[in-house]
Amino acid sequence: MTPSAPAITAVASDDPRILRLVRDLDADLAARYSDEPCTGGAHIHPQIRFLLAEVDNRPVGCCALQPFPPPATAAELKRMYVAPEARGRGIAARLLAEAERTATTLGHTEIRLETAVHQPEAIALYTRAGYAPIPNYPPYQHKTLSRCYAKPLHG
Repeated sequence: MTPSAPAITAVASDDPRILRLVRDLDADLAARYSDEPCTGGAHIHPQIRFLLAEVDNRPVGCCALQPFPPPATAAELKRMYVAPEARGRGIAARLLAEAERTATTLGHTEIRLETAVHQPEAIALYTRAGYAPIPNYPPYQHKTLSRCYAKPLHG
C-alpha cells in the first residue's frame, strides 16, 4: 500500500508532535557533529511558526520560520527535519515549499538558512530549490562547519 501524501499544517512550538521531532533532530545532529554541541532549540523566537508534516496522521517532519530582527525583511528557516523512515518521498521539498508560501504571506522577501557540511542531503535539497550560498551570518559567522544559503521570495 502506498502511503498518503503528507498533510502540512501550522502548529504551535509547544505541540508535543513538534517537540518529539525536534528531539529526534537534535539527536541526529549530535551524532553527525559529535565535536560541536547542538544548541538547536535553545533560542526559540516568540514569533516562530512551525509547520508539521503528517502521513496517515503520523508526524514525519517539520520545519519552522522565524523573522530576522528589523529592519530585515527576511525569514530564517529553522528546524527542518524528516524522520528517517519517511525520507526519499519528497516530504522535505513539500515542507520547504510550504515554508516559502508562508513566508511570502507574512511579507518576507527572502528566506535564509544555516545547515552544515555533514548534511549533504540538506544542501542538495536547498540547492535544487534555488537557494544560493551566502556568507555565514550571526551567530554562524565563525562556525567552520556551517553553510548559509538564501533565496529571494516573489509574492
